[in-house]
Amino acid sequence: EISACLVGSEMCIRDRYIPLLLICALISCTPGKKQQTSTTETNGVAVINLSENISDASSLPLSDAVAKVEFVCLEATNEALTAGIHLVQVTDHDIWIAHYKDNRILRFSRSGKFLNMVGNIGQGPGEYVTLGEFLIDENHKEVYIVGGGILVYDFEGNFKRNVIGYNHYNKFAAAYTQHVLFENNFFIAQNIALYRPVPKDSLWSFALVDSCFHLKKMFKNPVHKGREEGIIKNCAQMNYFANYWKEDLTNIDTYGSQLTLKYPDTDTIYRYDVTHESLSPQYSIFTKEEKGDYEQTHLWFRERKAFDYFSISSYYPSKDYVYLVGSKGDKVLTYCYNKQDGTVREQKRQGKIKERQVPWFNIPLRRIERPFVLDNDLLGGEFTVDYRSAGKYWIDVLEPFSEDNWIDIGRIKATKAKDEAKKKELVEALENVGEESNPIVLIVTLK
Repeated sequence: EISACLVGSEMCIRDRYIPLLLICALISCTPGKKQQTSTTETNGVAVINLSENISDASSLPLSDAVAKVEFVCLEATNEALTAGIHLVQVTDHDIWIAHYKDNRILRFSRSGKFLNMVGNIGQGPGEYVTLGEFLIDENHKEVYIVGGGILVYDFEGNFKRNVIGYNHYNKFAAAYTQHVLFENNFFIAQNIALYRPVPKDSLWSFALVDSCFHLKKMFKNPVHKGREEGIIKNCAQMNYFANYWKEDLTNIDTYGSQLTLKYPDTDTIYRYDVTHESLSPQYSIFTKEEKGDYEQTHLWFRERKAFDYFSISSYYPSKDYVYLVGSKGDKVLTYCYNKQDGTVREQKRQGKIKERQVPWFNIPLRRIERPFVLDNDLLGGEFTVDYRSAGKYWIDVLEPFSEDNWIDIGRIKATKAKDEAKKKELVEALENVGEESNPIVLIVTLK
């Protein structure tokens, strides 16, 4: 049973973005028309206006959001070869790496020294076969490894307990899931594609759970309202290839000791109230750009024209700014919203709609990557936010000899940096990388 859901928080009007403006009442608007507004706040909700008073930005400096930058060369040992990183988390004392190939979690100090592995791969007591996610509980010095079940270890890698009763299949109906630990509370999220039918009223997107991961309070993505039957009908069929509906992941952040989230396809950033266990709008995103037909833009195999519509996929809060990342066509768009005066800078980057042929389908599988990239005026070159952690760190992982995740050393040398001495150290570290080297991790601490 859905104990709570966000109803009425989005006017589900096809082909238009309309801001979600609600606190006690809804702003009425005429179906099929673009709502006009230039206000910076409505009903107590700040409006991020992406259609008026926008300035083009040739550069979005990293230093606008960042107080400190450091780079860490991860120690390479026989146990700690980490080519193929799956996940990264950074805390005040450690760097935690999930190694994709071997399903291993490795713990390094903040200086890069290898400390220990966490858990064992296998099917015995205290062992895991698959690794989906992991959570770091700094207060209790515990690591939660999420796979088919949830296993808990101490920081030295010793097994402590299973989370009794956790069953991934019974918990989720969607293929794309997330687990979050915030202020001693656990949360889970799921995003379509569905892999099994569910009752219409059980299509939740975000939930508060107890320490045993039993559902306590659930929330719906408001854009799903009125589309439940279509979403359920177009779930993924695991016994054969089917062109099911798919959406982006729910964007969740914990900057500033505050949990916020943005559901896919919505134009509201919500703030979670721990005391009242509720979600309320924090920012409403306004744009006159067309959103596109829901069915067309959500097919797993999409026509090329489905990418011609505007979408915002992620946001990144900081002390003075909120960054939004999206796309239209093959352009990746990054917006920098100033919290003080409401102004917005827009930077366009050339992206690429990648195509991959898949057997039994007459159209290719198309995807576009929308990375969050800032100009690294502190050390030179660019900084790509691969991961964010602990509510105050952004992380860029530089994997040696990786075409997708390395860095242009020549560009760093040619860029004027605020810290030329540290830039020189970074260049030397990059130039000394060998075949047996581990990744270099760039870590920035937000203001």
